[in-house]
Amino acid sequence: MNRNWIRFFRFRLLAIVLFFLLLSIFSIDRLVFAEEVPVSNNETLQITTLWPNKTALQIEENITKPWEQILKSVSGYKKIESISEVGSSLIHLELEGGFEKQSLIQTIRNEYLLQRQRFPEDSLFPKIKLGKLEGDYIIILQKIKEGPEKNRKELEQKIRNISGLESLIHYSHKETEMVVQVHSNWIHAKDSPSLSEIFTTIRNYHWGFGFDPLNHIWFQKDFPILPESFSKLEIPFRLGEGLKFSTLGKVTLEERELRHGTRINGLSSETMILKAENNIALYGLTSELKTLLNKYNDWILLYSSHQDLMNDWFRFFIIFFSVDFLLVIFASYLGLEGTKLPIYFCAYYTSLLVFLGICVLLVIPIGKVFLFLFILWKYLFAIFSLKRLGPWAKQSIYSFFIFILFIYLDWIPKIFGFILLSNVFFFIFISFLKILYNPFIRIHCPKFPLFVLDLNISFFRKYWKGSNAPRSLFQIFLVSIFLFIGFVFAIHSSVSLHPLRIPDGSIQMAKLEFPTSIPEQESLRITKQVEDTLLKRQITDLLVVKQNPSNADFYYRLNENGLEKGLNDLPTESGYFHTLSASEVSAGYIIRFSNADTQVLENYILPLVPWLRNFDGISEVVLCFQPSVEGLELMAPAMFRNLLRYGVADAVRERSLDLQSAIVGRMLINERLTDIRFTVEQSKDLDRYKEKGIKLPTGITLFDKSFSRYHEIKTPGRIYHKNGDTSLELLIKGNNIQWDELKSRINQLLSIGPVRLTEILPQKNSEMNYRPIFLFLWIFVFLFRKKSKIHWFLMINLFLLLWKMQTSLFSDEYLLFGTLSIALAVFLFWTKDFLFRLGKIIPLIFLVLISYLFPGEGGKFFFEGLSLLLIFFVIQDKIFIIGRFFKTNTSF
Repeated sequence: MNRNWIRFFRFRLLAIVLFFLLLSIFSIDRLVFAEEVPVSNNETLQITTLWPNKTALQIEENITKPWEQILKSVSGYKKIESISEVGSSLIHLELEGGFEKQSLIQTIRNEYLLQRQRFPEDSLFPKIKLGKLEGDYIIILQKIKEGPEKNRKELEQKIRNISGLESLIHYSHKETEMVVQVHSNWIHAKDSPSLSEIFTTIRNYHWGFGFDPLNHIWFQKDFPILPESFSKLEIPFRLGEGLKFSTLGKVTLEERELRHGTRINGLSSETMILKAENNIALYGLTSELKTLLNKYNDWILLYSSHQDLMNDWFRFFIIFFSVDFLLVIFASYLGLEGTKLPIYFCAYYTSLLVFLGICVLLVIPIGKVFLFLFILWKYLFAIFSLKRLGPWAKQSIYSFFIFILFIYLDWIPKIFGFILLSNVFFFIFISFLKILYNPFIRIHCPKFPLFVLDLNISFFRKYWKGSNAPRSLFQIFLVSIFLFIGFVFAIHSSVSLHPLRIPDGSIQMAKLEFPTSIPEQESLRITKQVEDTLLKRQITDLLVVKQNPSNADFYYRLNENGLEKGLNDLPTESGYFHTLSASEVSAGYIIRFSNADTQVLENYILPLVPWLRNFDGISEVVLCFQPSVEGLELMAPAMFRNLLRYGVADAVRERSLDLQSAIVGRMLINERLTDIRFTVEQSKDLDRYKEKGIKLPTGITLFDKSFSRYHEIKTPGRIYHKNGDTSLELLIKGNNIQWDELKSRINQLLSIGPVRLTEILPQKNSEMNYRPIFLFLWIFVFLFRKKSKIHWFLMINLFLLLWKMQTSLFSDEYLLFGTLSIALAVFLFWTKDFLFRLGKIIPLIFLVLISYLFPGEGGKFFFEGLSLLLIFFVIQDKIFIIGRFFKTNTSF
């Protein structure tokens, strides 16, 4: 790097550096903590439109299709999916970058208002909101003993006042509701009101007037003070007299377990789910809650996501600043006396803060990988001198193109590309800043006399020199045989597939999903089934299940039995269970079929399922849709309807109230806001239902079977569209599936029909496996030198041997090895004297010992990485014995 122009413009350059440094410091609160770089950062938009008590076919024709036509004139999205199901339509848009989100929402809302006539009058106004991924920054509070409701409300209010809180949801383990139930057989008398009249009366009844002393106004009461007042409610009917509700039904106060709540170790629990805005907010929220819960001791902080990463940060800071202490103590051994070490510290910390600012800008998460790299860079950049940038850039440009090609082909993980660029950034920036800061910093590093350590180092140095004495041909032969055997076994291991696994820590997060899935009752049943299985196997000491309508979130802490057995063979049936960082089940792939008619799709796809289950490599086939179910279609001639004044709208409304319960309001009961549910006593017998009478507002009880006909039909539960095509999907699980052959066979089976195979896609969050051999190939090319081929070959053997030692001695973590090997390869390339020196390794030995003392996955990760670095240094010096035997130039 040219020093002259840096020194000439040093004041201007220093001002620019300080400007970017300040920007990074002020934006560091938006830093993302996670264990891997997200594959994509696509934002989504969700449009939900409700049309209660309508079938999926009605929703598709009257809600979904008009929405799809409207959205064709709107730009700003690149993919559209829709789900039409009973009572609701969901439009899912994947947005393009560069569009103003709120402006797009306003445009869609305006288009809806302009074309409102295309939608049914009784459909509800759509909800349009930005879709967000399930929050990772979650805190769960559990109520451990009974306490007054007032305490919970106080605690909730104080939590809401804490900065950084995004949302708070309270889940009671039980829910009380007042049920107003009508006996349908009691209303068929000539003088009784219809269900519509009863429902409308309860919904719109006014219970006198009340006075608000605060605002000094009178208001109408919508609901009575006491639940018993409903029994005395008078229902008006045609004769003009009031009929007491107690003659038509009953009013009860019922308590039931929540369907959508939180269960802890299988038992429903009263909990609060808190979501923080970001990582910094999560840490601050956790700290304040620990203080706040000392007063409200009926609640405990049960779980905090990323709490293991927070612990890793504590371990990281100790090791990170231990490097500073060791560098100062051993400055004389490392050749860093005088102003060299203060200048280096200023250059390194400036580079680190600017790098964190870049991570904020690019939304790159910081996890164990980069925490380890921060320690590695601080140590290696301090003890090794660097080459000039110009020659280094010319020699490495071709190897960088190869690296990019391997990433494009998905042979090397994408995160390795960012790790390589991060190494390059620190190399360039630290080299630049050391020159820039040199005229400004005049702080001298103190020299510490370590007489006892001098004697020990002298002894080890004497031993080490003796061990480096010339070896005999037989010794060289044995070392060569050892290297050759290690080379063969390491090459064989590197050709195999290895997961890009990151330690999850003691608390792990998983999801059980039902894509475009089954009825809600079925998803609840399967979720409870999986939960009971996990508890029965006794593989976890803590299992928290957050139940949602179409999926469930699992938070668990595996014990020793769980670490040994893992989460395998769960009875997920039509669900897909996967951890958030890496799947512990077989890789899943979605096979999508398209045709305009859902029934035609089912007729062609369902016969394929048994054939797919017998295909080589497939272990399980899951329906990603709800098959059509048996339904009844009412056929009534218009002539009879006209003679009997049989209004279709009235009859449909009566049937809806008969079949579907509905919330008619809320009232305070025991100082708690309680739902009031209107329901009708139902008959489960299908034949009796056909003969059942329907009381019309005209006073006539109509028995449909006497003049109408019922036909059994197939009714779809959900209709799925993707980019305008009506589609159905299958989830395929298995290993070593021949996808080209499978695709060809499916197309052959469907060739004579109207259904077509659209695409085969990896299921989201399925684990990707990689072959380390491609990383070694890049290292071979990157480090190749014509003038030192023997040393180049020996160095490649060293990397392969390091890989084999990691898989044999430590865990099989390709991510850790890739992170370390890329950093070492770059240092081998750009440093002047990357060879073993005893004085340089003493601080590293202390760092390995410090990391060994820390528990948990974070301590294990740091210990394994630093141990492999130490092994690399030691073996590197010994392996060059062969180089000296062949009298090859030892400079690399």
